[in-house]
Amino acid sequence: MNGASSELFNRDWDHLKLIGGRLCLDFVNTVDRETNGYSHEWLTEYSDLVVWGRQTQTLTVQQAKHLLQKAQQQRKRANAIFDLAIELRETLYRIFSAISARQSPQAQDIAQFNSMLIQTHTHLQLVFTEKQFVWSWNDSHHLEYILWQIIRSASELLTNSNLNRVRECAGTDCGWVFLDMSRNRSRRWCDMEDCGNRAKARRHYERSKE
Repeated sequence: MNGASSELFNRDWDHLKLIGGRLCLDFVNTVDRETNGYSHEWLTEYSDLVVWGRQTQTLTVQQAKHLLQKAQQQRKRANAIFDLAIELRETLYRIFSAISARQSPQAQDIAQFNSMLIQTHTHLQLVFTEKQFVWSWNDSHHLEYILWQIIRSASELLTNSNLNRVRECAGTDCGWVFLDMSRNRSRRWCDMEDCGNRAKARRHYERSKE
């Protein structure tokens, strides 16, 4: 890692739009997907996960600083968790992409996610606050803490009635996923300003050649 503690300031993360509607979908959207690969990757090392965690307000400033320091001290472990994060992202993409296309996700992807889910649940606990019980985590400074939250977000969406509103952007070389909460369920683009406008420009160009 190259000066991980400075990662919070070195990249313009404000350009990464959070349009998924759920934490797990925004995580899937940390890469732009082309037919033969990626056109833009936001996550290149563990420290990027921490920066993304701050961007999505999944982590507090103190949690982020602690995780960055811990990652510097345990580089091999942090690198392994980063690899696991990318594996999780690709598994979730395949699952949600299939759902968007009204297809059944692959059994191996479901099995892979369930394996991660089982491990995540070992870190959940019930905490009594004021007059009710709430779910909490037993170690918010664990290097896998961000992944736990993504996995829980995905499990909640996968069992939610809004699952049938998951869409994959119709834009070329995008692959972003989102919840279509429009009244008539007609949203096609991750962002009209980006993929939507590019599609309009392509249609205009094609018509001008006729």
